[in-house]
Amino acid sequence: MGVSNAQAAHLSAFFRNDKPMEIYSTRTDPDVIEALGTYFDVAFVLDPFYELFLRDPCDRVDSLHAIAPDDFLMSEYYEKFFLELSLSDECGVMLPISSEAALFLSLGVYDDRAMSVARLRALLPVVGALARRHWTVLTPESPDGSGRLAAHLDESFAAFGNSVLSPREAEITRMILKGHSTKAIALMFKNSPETVKAHRRRIYGKLGLSAQGALLPLFLDALRAMPPGAKGDPLKYLFTQ
Repeated sequence: MGVSNAQAAHLSAFFRNDKPMEIYSTRTDPDVIEALGTYFDVAFVLDPFYELFLRDPCDRVDSLHAIAPDDFLMSEYYEKFFLELSLSDECGVMLPISSEAALFLSLGVYDDRAMSVARLRALLPVVGALARRHWTVLTPESPDGSGRLAAHLDESFAAFGNSVLSPREAEITRMILKGHSTKAIALMFKNSPETVKAHRRRIYGKLGLSAQGALLPLFLDALRAMPPGAKGDPLKYLFTQ
């Protein structure tokens, strides 16, 4: 749900097995905050948009009047969450992130169809693509995407080189990227520096690098080549371009 117009917006996370959660709102008035608190606690079960998410989750833009039950305008829910907020309609943008969760952007309408559903539908592919660049995962533990990028980078780094190098070579590669010297790597693996140097030569040969200075740019290029939500060694995506 949400209560906003072109000057205000409300972004929520819908979950199939959990209560919705607020991600962002431009509304700060105490009455609105109180109403939204009630909505997120219990009243969401009466929300036509939430019911639509449970029934038919897909990328879509709808006005409240278009999807609500025929007697909805007579309901206490409508009186509580719309009339008190001086709204005549609500325009909702639904963007499922998984089978269990969706982003819901609510735009409140303060006059007769001031918000153009047709215009929003035209923008839907762009809005959806941008949203999924940030929310590759949407969970109750991380509804705003915080920690998602860090976790993704950690996983990508831990897998870097695995598709091209031996396990030991990939591990040494990641240690080099972290700034460990040949001597430090040798001590960690209880090898001689010469053995580590031989590993480094093989690593650079397999990766097509002429020097250590090219390793970090390769890692960054591989990260950029990964599609949103992709997993595994970033090099897989770079070398297949």
